[in-house]
Amino acid sequence: MNRYRKSTTILITLLLLVFGVQAQPVLTASVNKSTVGLNEQFKLTYSLNGNGRNFQGPDLKDFNVLGGPNQSSNIQMVNGSFSQSLSFTYFLQPKAEGTFKVGFASIEADGKRVQSNGLILTVVKGNTTNQNQSGSGQDQGGLSEKNIFLKAEVNKSGVYQGESVTVVFKLYTNVNIMNYTISKSPALNGFWSQDIELPEQLQLSNATVDGINYKVGVLKKVVLFPQQSGTLYIDPMELECIARIQVKGKNRMDPFGVFQNDPFFNDPFFGFGSARDVKYAFKSNKLAINVKALPEGAPESFNGSVGQFNVDASLDKNTTNANEPVSLKIKINGTGNLKLIEPPALEFPGDIESYDAKVNESLKTSESGVSGSKTFEYLLIPRHEGTYELQPVTFSYFDLGKKQYVTKSFGPFKIKVGKGSGSGEAVTSSSVSKSDFQLLGKDIRYIKINEQEFSSGTHTLFGSPLFYVLVLAPFAAFGGMMWYRNRNIALNRDVVSLKSRKATELAKKRLAIAQKYMGSGDKSAFYEEVSKAMWGYAGDKLAIPTADLSREKLSSSLQSKQVSDAAVQSFMLIIDECEMARFAGSASADINLIYQQAIQSITTIEQSLKA
Repeated sequence: MNRYRKSTTILITLLLLVFGVQAQPVLTASVNKSTVGLNEQFKLTYSLNGNGRNFQGPDLKDFNVLGGPNQSSNIQMVNGSFSQSLSFTYFLQPKAEGTFKVGFASIEADGKRVQSNGLILTVVKGNTTNQNQSGSGQDQGGLSEKNIFLKAEVNKSGVYQGESVTVVFKLYTNVNIMNYTISKSPALNGFWSQDIELPEQLQLSNATVDGINYKVGVLKKVVLFPQQSGTLYIDPMELECIARIQVKGKNRMDPFGVFQNDPFFNDPFFGFGSARDVKYAFKSNKLAINVKALPEGAPESFNGSVGQFNVDASLDKNTTNANEPVSLKIKINGTGNLKLIEPPALEFPGDIESYDAKVNESLKTSESGVSGSKTFEYLLIPRHEGTYELQPVTFSYFDLGKKQYVTKSFGPFKIKVGKGSGSGEAVTSSSVSKSDFQLLGKDIRYIKINEQEFSSGTHTLFGSPLFYVLVLAPFAAFGGMMWYRNRNIALNRDVVSLKSRKATELAKKRLAIAQKYMGSGDKSAFYEEVSKAMWGYAGDKLAIPTADLSREKLSSSLQSKQVSDAAVQSFMLIIDECEMARFAGSASADINLIYQQAIQSITTIEQSLKA
């Protein structure tokens, strides 16, 4: 009996150990081919036998990342047994021939960090034949650009810097497309982009090209604003689709193939043919945009605004009391690069406390560009009684209709400030009557004004060291305050330094807005705010002008600041994910994960730059 119990105990222990080992989370790296050609694409997948979060991808500097990481999960319930798996997939292309190591990836699972295995990939000389539209070398099922093609069109090929240009990507097909995916979004280096909202369901229309009838659907519309002059290129959009084609054939009902070429009988319903699904890869044409530089002689107040605008500036009131707020509003409406217009730089009198402008937008994006209004509201609080004059508000822009700079000026504005209520106000009087002294803050009821004689005795204050300290202290405090005020004014005049110091704070505000959109389920607005937070933080922190801000410039600037490659890659992956979601209309990762990674990435960069 004891032997039986002992054997049972050993067996149960072994089973628990076996199941315990199997339950351990494992992150496995794999590729669909270990040897690839130089111009071939391959798939890198990381699979986790469980649930996890905070996936950190590998270092992929030796490869072009065409897409990913695309996240997918799988949940199964078999015979009462529950299992879950998670995978992350990259689509890559080698940069050079040779043998390369694919770095480790990691993920948090069961409260600990799990690391994947490493991989070795051999890259050989690729197939040099022209892949053009099909590109991937797979079975195309007889399909060509005469059956399916993607065309990019622009409404104008020559624009001024800052002027809008609209790009439309159209899909043409004369075969049945079961589904499609955008495998690579076009690079938009040198442009600021704003998507035009399209219906979720692809709308098809009829068109004839070179005598061939096609069904045409608009995949993407985007408004671009060039941020630099010269010739800028819009790289092709790459697409993969599953096309269903008819295959002619015979069957036992027509052994001699009499009817196989008859279009009526050549249908799977009659058994004379069959249909099969074919994977087909293709891409759009490359576009060139000629961007003219803006004319010389721009006004000092010009900050890059281009379009046709109406401008107005006003105070909500001209009379107020001390410590009571006044609102200065600047409203700009019209058509142009409204999204990029920054609050005008204004200076206010030292006795008026000012706050950063509150920005309100009401914008609409269409094929003609971005139109609507943008309002900047400054909150001003005068601290002392008196009459103050605000400097004129000046706004300059380049008018596309007149082809010249236009400057609008408003003011100067005068604010009359009366005595405020409360204990903080100063009181002056020319008389010394007792009745003239009133209760102020329950501190002073009456001031005795009889002359006092101060002697230099040993027990008096006059002439002692403390007396001179008390006499000189107000002057020293006043000098310190003036130094501090002048220092702040000097720092605020240094726009580059000011932007760098406020970069993190501004990024936090934008991420907070993104979190609100995440809670409301507005993914489009969420990704736009995260993208603005990442680009804005990097541009301000690294002092990169908007016109020069690009992936390459950003990556090289971070590396020159001794930021680790892993941190740079993580930062760029988040930007790519947001751009993919905004441009392609789909995202591979959970928005909550993107939000957390964005915070972590900015924190890591900030710590690296301070080190």
